[in-house]
Amino acid sequence: PSDRRARGSPPPSGGCRAVTTIERVVALHRVGLFAAVPGRTLAALARRAVEVVAAPGQRVIEEGATEEHLFVIVAGRVRVHRGEREITVLGPGTTVGELAALVPEARSATVTALVPTTLLRIDRGLLLELLADRPALANGIIGALVAMIRERARTEADPSSS
Repeated sequence: PSDRRARGSPPPSGGCRAVTTIERVVALHRVGLFAAVPGRTLAALARRAVEVVAAPGQRVIEEGATEEHLFVIVAGRVRVHRGEREITVLGPGTTVGELAALVPEARSATVTALVPTTLLRIDRGLLLELLADRPALANGIIGALVAMIRERARTEADPSSS
């Protein structure tokens, strides 16, 4: 099936529609984690990623939940927060939940859609397959993760910078 929405996701509406494989590849390529991945490999990853459509106010990630996947934001915007305290707002071309895809543990924040939002869910197994098939990519992914962690730590340490 070409329309691979997660179970329980509403059908595309409110400006969100099923994303084609080409659009998925473009979305993945815009993300720092996957920028160095060759197109053919990205296409295989894109086909196996699960499309999730979130309505405004819908929680995509729940703080404290233990999960094994990351999300790539294809369209829309999400709010990352702990309780009512906003950590950041993310949009297309960004990822959320990267660490859980590598080392599953309780989520550190809640992620809520602000507008109709389309995301690609990449499960841990799929990410590990990608790394096993292309070991050289591990350095790039590790570097991108470290950069994201440092940036988020700076943002959390200085909330006025966001």
